[in-house]
Amino acid sequence: MGDLKGFSELVALDFGLSVAVTVRGDGTPQATVVNAGVLPDPVTGVEAVGFVSPSATAKLANLRGNPAIALTVRSGWRWMTVEGTARLIGPDDPEAGIDSEKQRLLVREVFAAAGVEQDWDTYEQVMREKRGTLVFVTPSRVYSNPMQPGE
Repeated sequence: MGDLKGFSELVALDFGLSVAVTVRGDGTPQATVVNAGVLPDPVTGVEAVGFVSPSATAKLANLRGNPAIALTVRSGWRWMTVEGTARLIGPDDPEAGIDSEKQRLLVREVFAAAGVEQDWDTYEQVMREKRGTLVFVTPSRVYSNPMQPGE
């Protein structure tokens, strides 16, 4: 497992905009963009990459079938990828000891880690309606290209 310091540094440069790649049931990749940040997994306390998604999305359907995921964050020519296993926490993916109030607060922590400001009243209403789910990725592999063009 690698250090997530470089991932955090890149998150700060563009609101944690990251490409998330999951695996469909047929084994093909599915990619999407999320706002991700680095923070402790609320169950294990281990440093993880987190993001939030409405429950009825392809990425969450894929993760429910296969929790393997890769997230790549970038700024300019710098990038870092985290590969790992996803933990889902939400109304459709309950986690012992984490109730709806704790989930609501965790959503705020994830967006704070990604450097994203929200109109919280509106956002929380939308996430209630769309059954918002937290995704915490425990890294198994971290890699990057620290080189800049011309180096």
